[in-house]
Amino acid sequence: MKLTQIVKRAAGHYTARTTAGTFTITRTGRTWHLIGRRITAAYRTLRAAVAAIKSLRPTPLGGMPTRLTKNIARTHQAARTTTKALKYRCLSGLIAVAVDAGTLIRTGDMLDRLGADDLKDGYKSWYGRYVKKAYIAANGQPPVMVWAQHRTTGRWIHVAAYQPLDRALFIGLATYKQTRHLVAADFAECA
Repeated sequence: MKLTQIVKRAAGHYTARTTAGTFTITRTGRTWHLIGRRITAAYRTLRAAVAAIKSLRPTPLGGMPTRLTKNIARTHQAARTTTKALKYRCLSGLIAVAVDAGTLIRTGDMLDRLGADDLKDGYKSWYGRYVKKAYIAANGQPPVMVWAQHRTTGRWIHVAAYQPLDRALFIGLATYKQTRHLVAADFAECA
């Protein structure tokens, strides 16, 4: 922290202004006493007292309760030691639950329903891009995203999730040249 101002009031008496507050440094004998809103301590030298002031951090609400800081520390420790799958599942939250329940689907799930398992991963990826482009054009905002494990590599990737009968899924099928044949076969079966 940066000292904004330190003023000598008298011999052995200083006032320090920082972003954390105003502090008084006084000398009695060989000991320097630091007195402030959040700290009262004794130091051997004036330099040590000033270093202690610099180590304080400003807090707008007058300090964080100890219970809250311990809770935050425990949460961070748990996040560091958890498995990767649980970490990404927590990042996705309710969206992952909706994908598991089938109320939201990914583009790969749509291709599986249509029987397009033989498409290469690169083609499936491009189909997803076409669907996302159609969704943004129709709704003016990007779709919700969910963390999912890649089908072949096992890496965690961020993919879009849609309603099962979203129009963008079918527009993407019709506009991408590698999936156009699926639209014709699908409509022929429905008719």
